[in-house]
Amino acid sequence: MASGKSVQPQASPVAIGPPRGRAMLQWEGKQAPQQVIAPPAIQLEAHRALAAEREAGEPAWDAPADETTAEDPSNRLFYGDNKAVLAHLLRPPPHGPGLGGQVRLIYIDPPFDSGSDYTRKIRLRTGRRPVVGEQVQYGDRWPGDSYLQFMYERLLLLRELLAEDGSIWVHCDYRQVHRLHLLLEEVFGPENYLNTIAWRSQVARGAKVNAFYFPFSTQYIEIFAKNRAAPTLWQPQKKRLIFTRRQAAARFMEDERGFFRTSDPGTYSFARLKALHAEGRLYAPYGGDIIVDEKQRRVYASNGGNIGVKYYLTDLGDGRYAVERGVDNLWDDIPGLGTTPGEDVGYPTQKTEALLRRIIAASTRPGDLVLDCFVGSGTSVVVAQKMGRRWIAADLNYGAIQTTRQRLQRLGAAPGGRPTPGFTLWQVGEPPPPASEPAGTAVDLEIRRRAGEDGQTASHWVEVRIRDYRTDALAAWLRSHPRPDWRALVDAVEIDMAYDGQIFRSCLVDVPAHRRAQVSGLYRLPAAPHPTVVAVRITDIYGHETLVTRTV
Repeated sequence: MASGKSVQPQASPVAIGPPRGRAMLQWEGKQAPQQVIAPPAIQLEAHRALAAEREAGEPAWDAPADETTAEDPSNRLFYGDNKAVLAHLLRPPPHGPGLGGQVRLIYIDPPFDSGSDYTRKIRLRTGRRPVVGEQVQYGDRWPGDSYLQFMYERLLLLRELLAEDGSIWVHCDYRQVHRLHLLLEEVFGPENYLNTIAWRSQVARGAKVNAFYFPFSTQYIEIFAKNRAAPTLWQPQKKRLIFTRRQAAARFMEDERGFFRTSDPGTYSFARLKALHAEGRLYAPYGGDIIVDEKQRRVYASNGGNIGVKYYLTDLGDGRYAVERGVDNLWDDIPGLGTTPGEDVGYPTQKTEALLRRIIAASTRPGDLVLDCFVGSGTSVVVAQKMGRRWIAADLNYGAIQTTRQRLQRLGAAPGGRPTPGFTLWQVGEPPPPASEPAGTAVDLEIRRRAGEDGQTASHWVEVRIRDYRTDALAAWLRSHPRPDWRALVDAVEIDMAYDGQIFRSCLVDVPAHRRAQVSGLYRLPAAPHPTVVAVRITDIYGHETLVTRTV
């Protein structure tokens, strides 16, 4: 993390409106704050928009560093306590963005009050990816009723940011779902309750199958509107189910046109039923025929029973068949991370992209603003960026900030990927003290300027060569293992070609997408003819960041 000191506006109070519903839940120390202090935000980083076309394995970099860096001001990642971040977002200009009533979707995946500490395994980027350590990412322990007060204060602030036709989706599990529902009713009003999603996040395996009084395999998402009468933005969703021929034969009927299911015609008119019959889409039970009685203007089955409308499965041509169905509040068609290991970035409690894709598609349109103030592994903003939504995210855990930043950088670095907007990183309030002091690092790095034979400005370029990287954090593991290549220790390399000592502006990112892939270590970038400060930031597998600067 690169930062500098500059004159900043002072903190100021931001008013919070009263709860809207009846107070249904009480706890020790309950207090509805009427205002909260909004500290200033300090910009730490700027990550420019990344181009789409590049060769496989080539680090992502764009125009020369002396050009203006373009980043979307809407896409902002905040490092700090989200209570302070939310207050800052509400703070009116010129000292804040003044985003009250402008967020279309709020999705939060807050702590579950699990009573656990969540860790990640630290692995080398090589071979079988051996584990060289373990690191606590965040704790989820809440004494007394502190969890309820923590969530209450943040829900009040989130309501102020939500657009009148927007919605908030609160992800939780069995531990606090009932209390969070009451909190949401109090803050948003019971009339603005929309639904509770039950998501089958995992399938019980092993000993868990025999858990006392059934295993816990479901998580919940509480959905509330800001103002249901606005009305709340809603885009109905469909899910696509795939069957083999054998599965289709066991579940559906079949005629000369293929597999089909039937549905009651309901209030279809006589003319509509005639048209469906002409299309061969009416079904008569008990082997009967469809009778069209023009005189009585009715359509019925010759052998009795109720007629049905046929809905055919799509023949995919490879022995599989597909059918679309509406989505209800039981989501058992979206797998959890355990069955989609290709998405795993090593961050605990990570959610899958398919889950966020449905949520964002149902409640927003392209260009809408999405907010996640418990961003964690960054799935929400990665999906929002892929779907053309603007976003704001925050987290108090710097490991979450690093994980999210790298996932966003990989979007633009993928060969043949779509162009991705830039984003900025900000710090709000004082950062928390580190859990442990960073381990000592040593970098063998060379940065030098070169010019073409013609001496023209356009031929100037800078070469960055990393020859070695070491960290004391690996010392214990090295006592019984051979020293690996330095690239196995590095998660990311970023370069700022004109570092000003305050804001790190990346014009090159080398963030390998695959877990075993490694950084290049050799980079050549176009440069201006005048001397400039080049900054190279190396992030290792432990999350330690080393910044090296040279004037060339």
